Amino acid sequence: MGWGDCGVDKAGRPIGYVHQATCDHPGCDEVIDRGLGYACGDMPGEDEISCDGYFCEKHRSEMVMTEDERLHRVCDSCHQVLLDSGEWRDDDGCLCRVENS
Repeated sequence: MGWGDCGVDKAGRPIGYVHQATCDHPGCDEVIDRGLGYACGDMPGEDEISCDGYFCEKHRSEMVMTEDERLHRVCDSCHQVLLDSGEWRDDDGCLCRVENS
């Protein structure tokens, strides 16, 4: 199965790059699709660094580095939640886990 039509998200919306949508940021009407290029955290579904939303470039710009040293782009809300958790720090525009020493 390709990434064009990947099923539905938790809200029952079709996901994949063939499905036109608008940005999930409140009040934003930017036309996007629900493909990986717009998914918070770079993959659909909720996890420790991302929500299940799809965001335009303006609202999905923060970088997070995970343990495997991969960079992921998350939405503005997830960025703030990660900072507020105290487990992440802003390191020159990239969120990185706080190391316990």
